[in-house]
Amino acid sequence: MNFKKIFFILLFLWFAFWYTITDSSFYKNSDINFKWVLNKDIYLWDSDFRQNLVVYESNIDISNYKIQSVCNLDFKLLSKNQNNYIFLLNFLDDKCSNNNFYLKDKENNIISNTSFELNLINDFDLYNKYTDYSTKDLEKILFELDKKQDSLKLYSKVKINSLNINFLKKNRLYLEYIYNINIIKNIIKKREDKYLIPVVWHKLPDWKNISKFPNWPRPYRADYTLWVHEWWDIDAPYWTKVVSLDDWIIINIVSWFKFEDLNKIKKWNISYEEKLINLNYLRWNQVWIKTMKWDVAFYSHLSEINPELKIWDIVKKENFIWKTWITWIPDKNYKDYHLHIELRKNPYNYKKAWNYTKLDYMWWDWYYSTLNVKQLLQNQYNIFQN
Repeated sequence: MNFKKIFFILLFLWFAFWYTITDSSFYKNSDINFKWVLNKDIYLWDSDFRQNLVVYESNIDISNYKIQSVCNLDFKLLSKNQNNYIFLLNFLDDKCSNNNFYLKDKENNIISNTSFELNLINDFDLYNKYTDYSTKDLEKILFELDKKQDSLKLYSKVKINSLNINFLKKNRLYLEYIYNINIIKNIIKKREDKYLIPVVWHKLPDWKNISKFPNWPRPYRADYTLWVHEWWDIDAPYWTKVVSLDDWIIINIVSWFKFEDLNKIKKWNISYEEKLINLNYLRWNQVWIKTMKWDVAFYSHLSEINPELKIWDIVKKENFIWKTWITWIPDKNYKDYHLHIELRKNPYNYKKAWNYTKLDYMWWDWYYSTLNVKQLLQNQYNIFQN
């Protein structure tokens, strides 16, 4: 036997051996491929938008294969057309965050070339997308979305099991436009609402407490902070209940602030930015809420913060948040228990949407920053419920 024959025999035996020690998914892997999904976006907070069609191309029968993910999902084979297998994918909850999906065979082996990714979207993401736009800009977006959904009304009644792919895609677009339209309309409507006074059973200060108003002079601290009071102090007994003034999210929590942290305050010949940072120390325990108007409310001088609250929690108007305490100033001995509440006005710079830093928020101007006490008394209930 010559060396060439021996070589080919050995080569054949090697391939035969290699095939037997690997699982049969080698064959499957080379013959199964992910082809497409009906839509890349899954809206997790609406059960009607948790469905999708997934198509695989295969030369072998994959009817009993499984679509797998970390997410809690269900699926079924809807149709087989030549080598195309069409599966209906259905998400069972709104908690999914891993957007990677793949196919497994009957022996539970992952099949290569079958993975795909989806955009998992919840209402939180959509509100974040739109709320840093001004109302005027939102109305422009709304106008464009209205035109788009109107152009697709013909496809409004298509069912997902119809398997007319072109119709299904257009139906999905139509429904997504409506979904986004409703989110934007809700934001615009919410912006018409007034804020709740956040200290239960208490009102904003009046003529008797003018030093508690915004813009009241604070000359004794002019060398290390802004020389005016930035917002309202609402007097209330120690540990009075404080609630959320509006719907939306918590973006910052400072709890168990230590008295010695006030030693970090810088003084004399400092920048405007450093004065803002000093003010942040003087706020003591605090919670910041970004409201549905996308303003930021700073709740300051707090005794306790609800331990269940976390940054990025969604809160509703009137949710219990914390309790009142007292101002802590190194050289003062204050005994007036109150909530210091600042409401910073969103500049609606959509180019920076959701990329603001904590310092950026502190730079935002506060409502009525140029008004005197008389003007404030005339206007403060334009933004607060009376």
